[in-house]
Amino acid sequence: MSHQDQDQDQRLAAALAGLLLVGGTLITREEAGLWPAVAVGMLPVLAAYWGPPAARRIAAAVAVRQMRRRLADYERGAR
Repeated sequence: MSHQDQDQDQRLAAALAGLLLVGGTLITREEAGLWPAVAVGMLPVLAAYWGPPAARRIAAAVAVRQMRRRLADYERGAR
């Protein structure tokens, strides 16, 4: 697949995602009201924006916790 084909596929995917987001928001507004529709429209955007940094922070915290446990186990075994 060429670079142009990938760019075109990405543009198509972005356009479809936008249409689905708008359509889903409009349907939710008619079914559930304004504020649930705002939440449905904003949650995917916020998740895409905040998701990767949050995942990195969580992964770093888990790695630090594991390293501290291993160091504590090593210190207990060395005594």
